[in-house]
Amino acid sequence: DPRILALELGGEDFALSTGMVPDAETLAVPKQMVLYAARAAGLIPLGILGSIADYADVDAYRITAERSRRFGFEGAACIHPSGVPILNEVFTPSAAQAEHAQRIVDAYAQAQRAGSGAVSVDGKMVDVPVVERAQKLLARLQAIRAREAAVSS
Repeated sequence: DPRILALELGGEDFALSTGMVPDAETLAVPKQMVLYAARAAGLIPLGILGSIADYADVDAYRITAERSRRFGFEGAACIHPSGVPILNEVFTPSAAQAEHAQRIVDAYAQAQRAGSGAVSVDGKMVDVPVVERAQKLLARLQAIRAREAAVSS
């Protein structure tokens, strides 16, 4: 259905239906399965690898959000306004990440012009999947900036 853009597991609801205690350990696998399903369906995976109810400790919430981003989630819902700036910051590529991604794209383009299929950036091998991740990060940042510009005008 083209109206569906994203997929997220309701951790508290899932815990209720399965009888589990909703925490980072018990929800990790089910939430990752939803992430995989979202990716397979071409949808945006949303969520944090923990319970959405754990919002009061903002430092712990940030750590959970950062962990979730590293696992591939692209954003999350929150139940309290204090979570909005944290999620926006964590799920928006930083200037350093964007700069690194651009260096990867540029180095690979130069390697391609020289007839090479891979190149090293910061001591790490860069090939097609790495370049595509960098390109996606840059496209995501561009989309976020465009949305912010549209909202602020």
